[in-house]
Amino acid sequence: MDKTTKRRNIIGIIVLLFANSAAGGAEWCSSALANIAQTFPDVPYWVITLVNNIPNLCAVVFTLVAGLLVNRVIPLKTMILIGIGLHATGGILPALAGENSIAVMFIGRFAFGIGYGLMQGIGISMSFKLVENENLRTHAMGWAVAAQYSMNMVAQVVVGRLCEIQWNYSFYIYLWSFIPFFIVLFLCQNFPVDKADFSAIGGSESSLAKGSSLGESISRLPGNVWVFTVIVGVYMLSYYPIFLLISPIIVNRGMGTAVDVGTAMVFYSVATIVGGVVFGALEKIFKHRTLGLFLLGVAVSIIGLYFARSFAMVCIWLVLSGLTSTGIIPGCINAFNGQVRKEDVFLATGITESGVNLGAFLSTPFIALIEGFGGSADQALIFSPIILIIMAFITVRCCRKATV
Repeated sequence: MDKTTKRRNIIGIIVLLFANSAAGGAEWCSSALANIAQTFPDVPYWVITLVNNIPNLCAVVFTLVAGLLVNRVIPLKTMILIGIGLHATGGILPALAGENSIAVMFIGRFAFGIGYGLMQGIGISMSFKLVENENLRTHAMGWAVAAQYSMNMVAQVVVGRLCEIQWNYSFYIYLWSFIPFFIVLFLCQNFPVDKADFSAIGGSESSLAKGSSLGESISRLPGNVWVFTVIVGVYMLSYYPIFLLISPIIVNRGMGTAVDVGTAMVFYSVATIVGGVVFGALEKIFKHRTLGLFLLGVAVSIIGLYFARSFAMVCIWLVLSGLTSTGIIPGCINAFNGQVRKEDVFLATGITESGVNLGAFLSTPFIALIEGFGGSADQALIFSPIILIIMAFITVRCCRKATV
């Protein structure tokens, strides 16, 4: 590798790491939800949950939009700058002007959500464009995920501290995104538009790159893609309330403040990393039962959270939740991957990822339904485990069929 190529790869890795640190963040302000609800006491809690869930809804659309446009219509650098720019400006808008206006806060979350979705849609393309060396790229993609996970942990702690000062100051955490914005602006090389570049939609071998219409490509997908997409969607519908309710559980039950919510979520984040590492080994042992066991583990953790009456117990149940939740989405994708034609793998995975975001968003109407019947928002944690236990048995059956 000559010096010029080596320098490009090093700069590319730096850009990739910082850009990925601003590719998440929908849940960074979970610690502030109880405080937001106290600030707007006349607003139903399900409306407050849109602080987390507007970005998930935006991601369903803009992840796909980004994949279709990047490189071929809009240059990669421009797309990254648009994504991170919206991530930063939309993110901090509630801190600047949302203290007494829930409408301004939601406008900011919508702008943030567009940026969040765009960044989700160009992750693969960034890796391929920014890191030329194939062997180095594999490592760089892992480092990029680690950068995102690390930022998530730091953000949860910082948000708790900011919320203690004033609830809307929590959104100042998105000032961080201006750092990767300027790193991309000054360090990222300019990639020309190339209509033959299909890296964001699965490469030149993908069905979309070969001229198939989206409808034709979708019609060729095996039924298991849709089965496991529904499973993932229902799982997220049942699981995402944890992020929407952890703040009121800790704050309203007198276990701590927003600072403690952030600390508890660090336990969860560390556990997700461990869970991701052990999932592959456990899958070899439990085979088609693995997803079912993990779903049961998540169900138990949610029951534990509902009945928790001490901060220590909340942390213990969040650790179990982190350990058992991480492998469910990749496990569902693995369950149908072997049945999907090579050229349709990217599309099938994208559909399932959309199911993840849609399922997460639907947790808001799920909580709204419970509140509409006179229940409290945290009672979602009673119904969710029932759904997950049913899904666990269904998943074992579906995974058995998928491996036959």
